[in-house]
Amino acid sequence: MLSPYSIELAERFQTTLVGIVGFVGVIWTLRANARHARAEHKRQIETRRTTLRRILAAEFRNYARALKQNLEATPPIDEFVSVGRVNRIFSEQLAADLGLLDLDEIDIVVNALISLDGMDRYLENISPHASETRFLVPANAWDDFRKINSTTADALDCAIQVLELSGQA
Repeated sequence: MLSPYSIELAERFQTTLVGIVGFVGVIWTLRANARHARAEHKRQIETRRTTLRRILAAEFRNYARALKQNLEATPPIDEFVSVGRVNRIFSEQLAADLGLLDLDEIDIVVNALISLDGMDRYLENISPHASETRFLVPANAWDDFRKINSTTADALDCAIQVLELSGQA
C-alpha cells in the first residue's frame, strides 16, 4: 500500500514520470526500428550480391561455351575464318557492383573480365580485317586464335567455379 506522501509525490511529478516513461519508450522504439532497418539493409545487400553472382556466372558460362566451341572447330585451310566479337552485355553494366562480391571473388572475376577484353584486343592484332561485330582470322593465325580462346575459357571457368562455390550462382 502506498503512503499518502508517495501519492502526493506521484501527483506532483506525474508529468515528469510520464515524460520519462514516454522518452524511454521512444528510445526503445528508435533502437528497434534501427535494428530492423539494419537487418533489412543486410538482406537487400545479400540479395544484390546473389543476383550479381548469378548474372556473372550465367554470362561467363555462355562465353566459355562459345570459346570451347571455337576450340573444337575445324582449322581453316588457306582462307579466313569469321569469328564474332565478345559483346559483354551484363558484366559491362555491373562493373560498379563488383564491390558487393568477396575480395577473392572480385580478383578472379576481374581477371576473367580482363581476359575477355584482352582476347578482343589480341584478335584485333592478328586479324587483318575486323568490323564492329566480327574478326576475320587468317588460317596462319589459327594456333594463336586457339591459344587465346583456351586461356580465356580457362579464366572464365575459374571465375564460374568461384562464383558457384559461394553457393549462390
